[in-house]
Amino acid sequence: MLHSLPLSSVQPQGFGPFEGMTALFVIIPIVIAVVVIFFVVRMTRGLSAGSIKNGVTAQGTILRTWDTGTTINDNPVVGFALNVTPTTEPAFQVEMKQIVSRIQIGAFLPGAAVEVMYDPADHKKVKIKGVLGMAGAAGAMGAVSAGNPQQIEQMLLAKEQAYNAIRSMGEAAQATILTATDMNIRINNTGSMMQFRVEVHPTNKPVFQADTQGAVSDGSRTKYLPGQMVWVKFNPNDLTQVALDHS
Repeated sequence: MLHSLPLSSVQPQGFGPFEGMTALFVIIPIVIAVVVIFFVVRMTRGLSAGSIKNGVTAQGTILRTWDTGTTINDNPVVGFALNVTPTTEPAFQVEMKQIVSRIQIGAFLPGAAVEVMYDPADHKKVKIKGVLGMAGAAGAMGAVSAGNPQQIEQMLLAKEQAYNAIRSMGEAAQATILTATDMNIRINNTGSMMQFRVEVHPTNKPVFQADTQGAVSDGSRTKYLPGQMVWVKFNPNDLTQVALDHS
């Protein structure tokens, strides 16, 4: 003969007080781990150049950097202010964040030229693909390491020789300064190296844009602000070669 048990004495198997607490201690860390992994993966993808679909490659200049206080796999997430100079549309400035290898951090100096990828439909989406060197010296001098004044001086001397050649043989024209960026390189403590994006207005040729740089004294900085007109010399056979004409 079967004897029924009172309902109060029946408990689901495996869900006693201690079993329930054990299950919670197992489940909660797993949930936390899944959430953390999700956000880390999302952040990593957001800081990767590959996350921009239908991106366009362009050259840019680092205007400013800052430490965000975040690291991923021991590599810092660095904040950047960039001046991007596309070939098919006007230059624009943007702030963004990106993971930088800690062994390459010295190459990301203000004033450095970088190759970037940006979304033409949303200029806030920009990622750095690589460092080309100090602005105006991409492809010629290579990356310049932080804290190496001798290498920077050699680069500037080489660029100045190239600009002098353009000044001696190039065509003169007026140009409008579109952007002016301090490269944080002092010259004899009386001036600074400046990076410029200019719109050149030749007499018998179409208007074009180009990048150039030059030493500007502290007392003359107001003459080289965006919107100011300056005289330049340019190579008619290579419109990327433009030099400020200080004469």
